[in-house]
Amino acid sequence: MLTPCIGHCRREDDVCVGCKRTLDEIINWGKMTDDERAAIMAQLSQRPDPQRPEPARRSRNPFKRRII
Repeated sequence: MLTPCIGHCRREDDVCVGCKRTLDEIINWGKMTDDERAAIMAQLSQRPDPQRPEPARRSRNPFKRRII
């Protein structure tokens, strides 16, 4: 079975950072026809890279111990 998986599986906003498939596409991949998989494979290179959230910043206030 043809798959775009490159083994860098991590989700950002329900999109895999490695292959750019959505969570629904990953779950249903085995149930799809070869034509459906080929159509998704053709779209993957045009999809934007999933955005990583900004890392948490520590407060400069010495009395605040929480991350903002």
